[in-house]
Amino acid sequence: MRNAFRFVALGVVLASGCGPSGPKMVPVSGKVTLDGGKVPGPGFIYFTTDGEPGSLARPGTAEFDAEGNYRAKTFTDGDGLLPGKYRLRVDCWKSPPNMAGQPVISFLPNRYQNAAESKLELVVKPDDRSLTFDFDLKGK
Repeated sequence: MRNAFRFVALGVVLASGCGPSGPKMVPVSGKVTLDGGKVPGPGFIYFTTDGEPGSLARPGTAEFDAEGNYRAKTFTDGDGLLPGKYRLRVDCWKSPPNMAGQPVISFLPNRYQNAAESKLELVVKPDDRSLTFDFDLKGK
């Protein structure tokens, strides 16, 4: 019984890509700017994937501070991103979405709230040891 458990556990580890030859998380960090200057406040970056066949990429997120500095995290795997192609969505709210029905006001143009329209892309390569990705958002 004990050997059967070990076999199943080993199979789960290998299938999840966590074995010695599985993909490695790549630390991704950088700075967000708006029109070449400081962002108007803290916000969030969402790293979305296209679900390309064979891609190991998983969605991720990053919170940036009032200076625009961020460090990406994958939802299930921790710090960094897995190799793959990502489209970015960026939120920076003056008045965030809420349950009270108050107006929602973004500091950024609407296109940045949709990964398909933002035109922001990031490619993380399997041989990247770490990646610095700075990007400048264009105001309204």
